[in-house]
Amino acid sequence: MADDLISALRALANRWAVRARDFNRDAKTETDATKAAYNRGYAEGYYRAATELATLLKDGADRLPVSSPAFPPERPQPAAPPAPTVEYVAMPISEALLTLSYAGSEPRDIEARKDNTFKAIFSRWENLTDHERVEKLKRTDNRIVVISSGRLKDTHDPYIEFAYKSS
Repeated sequence: MADDLISALRALANRWAVRARDFNRDAKTETDATKAAYNRGYAEGYYRAATELATLLKDGADRLPVSSPAFPPERPQPAAPPAPTVEYVAMPISEALLTLSYAGSEPRDIEARKDNTFKAIFSRWENLTDHERVEKLKRTDNRIVVISSGRLKDTHDPYIEFAYKSS
């Protein structure tokens, strides 16, 4: 069990080192100074975390007890009940656009999905922060459920995935 834990921690340190290398490479190729500094910060953080964990494992691996009271033997856990499937109310895309407009945000693109959810993509130049946009959308209609929000990986444009629940 201790060997499995040490192996998992070494794998984690290796993943962090790879991420540090990737962020460092991105920082060197980035033309925007702000994004380059952001990537350098992430690279440094991952590098420090990876080296500290590797050092800890190297120095302390021989001192780890074989059976540690901090990690009791695994007992079989009862199976969790299946998560209830959530069904959202079908709404026309015009209603979603109207709701977003009332929230004070105009999406650049909106996609209606088969599971009655919507994905709205906004311009990153819009004069709202991501969390302000989400909060305004939630306050606009009590039926709105925000499933996820964030930034697209390729364009860094903000997006919100949302749906309408029954009243």
